[in-house]
Amino acid sequence: MLESVEEQRRRFEIECEFVQSLANPHYLNFLSQRGYFKEDYFVNYLKYLLYWKRPEYARCLKYPQCLFMLEALQEKEFREALESTANAKFIEDQLIFQWHYYLRKRQRILDNPPSDEESTPTTSQIKN
Repeated sequence: MLESVEEQRRRFEIECEFVQSLANPHYLNFLSQRGYFKEDYFVNYLKYLLYWKRPEYARCLKYPQCLFMLEALQEKEFREALESTANAKFIEDQLIFQWHYYLRKRQRILDNPPSDEESTPTTSQIKN
């Protein structure tokens, strides 16, 4: 049976929200502690959701790090490691560090855009 346009839109929204929720390591810890990652149907669903890595879908995501987490969830060892709250906290800390680094670096670039001379390497710079 084919889905109606409304049903397709609703499924898209639900899957988009779920994929983005994977960016939250504490939610992943919650799923792991409740045994979802040990269920074949759930692991298969995570595999199915890999289509979100395609550019036409990825551009709809607000939290692109969810794609990294989705990819990592394909590995059994990663799913098992998420049972530990300490591991979820470590992942959360690393995500925060990345965001801070990205924001600071982006702000530096916006505040001090490279001049044409700085962006084009000289012959002596290439040789070194």
